[in-house]
Amino acid sequence: MKVFIELGGTFIYQFGREHVLDLHEGSTIEDALNILGISERIYIITVRNGSIAKFNDKLKDNDKLVVFPPIGGGN
Repeated sequence: MKVFIELGGTFIYQFGREHVLDLHEGSTIEDALNILGISERIYIITVRNGSIAKFNDKLKDNDKLVVFPPIGGGN
């Protein structure tokens, strides 16, 4: 199955912005992050098809996953 991943924030500089992964059925968001080499798990936000998602959520064919660290700062 194909999963489309868009990275944001500082992840872009480390891993690039867009990826298409060919995963086995039953793969999770955690599996996709491991393949990309993203080891951060505490300060990370994952959104699957427009909804907040958990690392153990199973992915489906043609899912769009957006992954980014939280953004803060300002006044």
